[in-house]
Formats: sequence, structure tokens, C-alpha cells
Amino acid sequence: MIREEIEVVVDEEGHASVHVKGVKGKTCNDLTADLEKALGKVTKRMTTREAYEVPLETRRCARH
Repeated sequence: MIREEIEVVVDEEGHASVHVKGVKGKTCNDLTADLEKALGKVTKRMTTREAYEVPLETRRCARH
């Protein structure tokens, strides 16, 4: 099982950074949207290697 984490670090000057680990694809932006809104203006966004990976999906098959 892959562990998904959101890490928030606040430095001495009060600047916050948010790091997402274990999330594949662009869904990390959706996961952190409310958190980013609460923390204030986003001044910089860095994309990790995981953002370019294909997310795991649950497939549903229907039999007729």
C-alpha cells in the first residue's frame, strides 16, 4: 500500500510550504487546494516526479 502524505512546514518568518508525497498525477493540486487557500497566496509551485506518473485507478467492470 502506498502511503500518501501532506507535509506543511512553516519557517521562522511565517512562510509556509506544502509538500505532497505518494500521490501520483495532478490530483495533489486538488488535495491541497483548501489548505493553500487557508494559508494565503501561493507564490511558487514546484512539480514533483510523481505528478507526471499515472495515478492508480479503481476499475469497475459491468457484466451484461
